Amino acid sequence: MPMRGGHIGRRANGERRRHRLVAPWLVALGFAFATTLAGAVLSVPAAGQSRPSSTGLPALITADEVNYDEQLGVVTARGNVEVSQGERVLRADVVSYNRLSNVVTATGNVSVAEPTGDVIFADYVELTDDLREGTIQNFRAILADQSRLAAVSARRSSGNATVARRTVYSPCDLCKEDPTRAPVWQIKAARVTHDQAAQQIRHDDARMEIFGVPIAYTPYLAHPDGTADRQSGFLAPEFKSSSTLGQLITIPYYVVIDESSDATFEPIFLLDEVPVAAGEYRAKTAKGQVQGSASITRPDRRDDANRRLSEKDTRGHIKANGRFDIDDDWRWGFQAERATDDTYLQRYRLHQRYKFLSSETLTSSLYTEGFRDRNYASATSYAFQGLRERDDPGLTPLVLPMLDYNALSEPGLYGGRYSLDANALSVYRSEGTRMQRTVVRGGWSLPWTAPSGEIYTLSTSLRGDLYNTSQIGSAADPSRPTEDGVHSRLIPQVDLNWRYPFIRRDGDIRTIVEPIAQFSAAPTLSNQNRFPNEDSRGVEFDETNLFRASRFDGLDRVEGGQHVDYGLSTTTIRDNGGRAGVFVGQSYRLQNESAFPQHSGLSGHQSNYVGRLMFAPHPWFSTRYSFQMDQSDFSAQRNRATAYFGPRSLNLALSYVFVDRLTQPSLTNSVEQLGAIVNARFTPNWRGQARYLTSLADDSGTLLWGGSLIYEDECLLVGADLTRRYIGNRDNPPDTAIVMRVVFRNLGEIKTGLF
Repeated sequence: MPMRGGHIGRRANGERRRHRLVAPWLVALGFAFATTLAGAVLSVPAAGQSRPSSTGLPALITADEVNYDEQLGVVTARGNVEVSQGERVLRADVVSYNRLSNVVTATGNVSVAEPTGDVIFADYVELTDDLREGTIQNFRAILADQSRLAAVSARRSSGNATVARRTVYSPCDLCKEDPTRAPVWQIKAARVTHDQAAQQIRHDDARMEIFGVPIAYTPYLAHPDGTADRQSGFLAPEFKSSSTLGQLITIPYYVVIDESSDATFEPIFLLDEVPVAAGEYRAKTAKGQVQGSASITRPDRRDDANRRLSEKDTRGHIKANGRFDIDDDWRWGFQAERATDDTYLQRYRLHQRYKFLSSETLTSSLYTEGFRDRNYASATSYAFQGLRERDDPGLTPLVLPMLDYNALSEPGLYGGRYSLDANALSVYRSEGTRMQRTVVRGGWSLPWTAPSGEIYTLSTSLRGDLYNTSQIGSAADPSRPTEDGVHSRLIPQVDLNWRYPFIRRDGDIRTIVEPIAQFSAAPTLSNQNRFPNEDSRGVEFDETNLFRASRFDGLDRVEGGQHVDYGLSTTTIRDNGGRAGVFVGQSYRLQNESAFPQHSGLSGHQSNYVGRLMFAPHPWFSTRYSFQMDQSDFSAQRNRATAYFGPRSLNLALSYVFVDRLTQPSLTNSVEQLGAIVNARFTPNWRGQARYLTSLADDSGTLLWGGSLIYEDECLLVGADLTRRYIGNRDNPPDTAIVMRVVFRNLGEIKTGLF
């Protein structure tokens, strides 16, 4: 169904909801421009004279001759008549004004050039001098977006309503070889009515034609006229078919509440289940904005095998966020994400519809934050809902609250800077570890460049931690400490970083070689298991964090002792843009004792090797490889590689990733995957894509494959996409998805899917 009768809505801020709205192909607007400029010829005494028009704007009129018949009261301008008023220009063979009847006419090659870029043509224009009544014959227009509009005739009445008869509209370019051929698509209507007061255009007896062949008819179609920012009405429907849910259709209805708020109701009708009531709300205020979505349904309850049970089950979700300014320095906001159960969003495909950031965890928060000069402060509370089957609600933390403060001074003596970072955190669990934490760290850093070109950075810091913990419930809690009560630690640290870049140029090639070394010294910490571990459970050691003072992402674990980090970076750059680079580095710990997990790559004296390789000699070829290799046998621990081959018309993108399960506690199996995407542009209008992802690990096999074929020109997009997915869970099983997409420029989008 390419178009539907009824009223099409328009969202705020020009936003389109699953389709583009009809462009301002404004019969009445073009007519009003023509009448405004024609009215500028009132009381013309001579050619080339500038006089004010009835609109109050000065008009410059030029013509080959201007005659005034006193007996008939008619002023006539003939031959290359041009009326300029502001940025609008009216041209015609003859323009005349009858003082007795107050009628202005323009005949012969009438055209109006608008400041918006629209150009309007007509054979004959007649209107009253107050511009409220008039007619136009053989109306044509080329709009600013190159759309074309034509009507046999148009009539303006009451100053705000225009009726055009036998209209044709199309944004498609005409065939260069045969301009008389029908465009790719066009809309013909028996009558078009433009109500300027309501900012609405209505079509009666309209039909769509593709290559001149009628394919759809509607007795009534209304849409905004382009001057309205938004209007209530139906948006483009969506049709889908699912092996799990059966046939379903979504018919959104957009509602304008007031100037700063709106809502969209999106009921989802299913053939095999009860409907899902869903919708979105948005509002802006003088201080901020809020938006959200919600849904609810009451289907039959199902077991883990997706078998229907006799009881009913109420299911739904809510998602909302807002941010508001308190003053120039402070603001506050919130985020709410909750679902009735862990599989609801996946089953009804709402993750993508409402743009949830994670498919594994829903996060709710309430925060306030302030910015002043180089200072930042915030207070945030968090609540989480796990969506994985193994998640235990009793172990899910509730953060009430987390306080942060960060300050950085201006450069002082010798360019040194002072810093202060403070954090306070309170975590509550119904069945797991509860704790309160305060961390304060003060620091000072001094950069210095030696006359020889060596770059030094000296950093010192003093950190103090205070914890209060209590253990309640399951020993399976991974953050559970070995002792309850109050514990503290004081950690001074000194870091010295050294770099020595060497640069050489050979013709059009520049080579940069830079050895890097860093020494970090802190007290050797004893067993840290007395302290809970909320934010430092996983360590991803790679070339990006080799030279950090601490390789832990959080605060609950501290990298104590003394260690030396070293590496060598080389980069080659050609003037034509070609690049190549290599970096290899390692860390050496003076003590064997370490707070890092055993297989993190940092647990022994010598760390694993980390590095990257980059090679891009030509825009048609580039590759990048980052790695972590075992320091004893050079076996791979974590690898990631990408490669790109070919021009824009035909190219291949490859990706490879490997993560040993021992390096990541959350993994039950090693991950090794290979992906490929082929993009091809067959002609300027046709393009396609093929994609493939497979596992090379113990669970080897195809993960997904698919492809798409798209045709696109200046006024039409038609695409088909096929995806076969072999991974899923109990409420989102493996499936095949087929999506057909048709987009008519300036009209809207029709999207159907089978999955």
